[in-house]
Amino acid sequence: MIDPKSVVFYKPNGLSRFKSDLFERVAASLVKSGGRAILGDVKSLSKIAPEEIAVVGCMPETRPLIDEWLVAKRQFIYWDRGYARRVFACWLPRGENGGYYRWTRNAFQMREIRDVPAKRWNDLTTPLSPWRKNGKHIVVACPTETYSRFHNLTNWTEKTLEALARVTDRPVICRHKESKRPLQNDLDGAHALVSHGSIAAVESAILGTPVFVDESSAAALVGLTDLSRIERPVYPDREPWVRSLAHGQFNEAELVDGTLWKLLPSVASFLLAEPAWMSILCGV
Repeated sequence: MIDPKSVVFYKPNGLSRFKSDLFERVAASLVKSGGRAILGDVKSLSKIAPEEIAVVGCMPETRPLIDEWLVAKRQFIYWDRGYARRVFACWLPRGENGGYYRWTRNAFQMREIRDVPAKRWNDLTTPLSPWRKNGKHIVVACPTETYSRFHNLTNWTEKTLEALARVTDRPVICRHKESKRPLQNDLDGAHALVSHGSIAAVESAILGTPVFVDESSAAALVGLTDLSRIERPVYPDREPWVRSLAHGQFNEAELVDGTLWKLLPSVASFLLAEPAWMSILCGV
């Protein structure tokens, strides 16, 4: 459990009306609980007290601070769209009333599997498909330019394709986020999905396709991070993993009523300060 009095919520400028309304409600709730909010002033965010925990999202102006916090192992919380029951860019059953948002301690996505009850996952009524073990092709989920800039990636897709070509002769399908083709179509008959940190990897694991991802991805907990092992995927038990996913995401009501402060872990491991790039792209 986290004491909301120790939390500082950052609300950036220039948000859409929809996002601005949600951010304002979350900020107001936190302030009511004794925390505080910073509105659009990154310099003030950089000067918060050591004992305070900053809450930030995927905004370019906060990335330098996140990098500093990772190096210094300073506590922070990152939030973004959820793992399941989202309302945008989602190929699993969609959420309602804004859907779910992931909140993660000291990392961009969940870093550890916790011993938590099954109820939250069961309430999402999202089927967990059996692992596919006889697929033929590989799906590469390509990062967007915005994602690549935020995560300091350069030519990730090109280097990944080169790395794959050195270790497998399987056909490859490159999938872009803006594609309107259902993810399930690309995964039909797939041997594995490769991604840096796209939530498509989480969805793929839920849909039963093995994944190869960067260690910053929540899917790394049920997949592999070494592309040289592309011919030898793993098929672990995913029940503890999906239960943990459900305990790391919250709907809009839970963001406002304080549920998240009760369910977020009080201590969590840190993401590495430097991007691992899928633990070595086969020597690239």
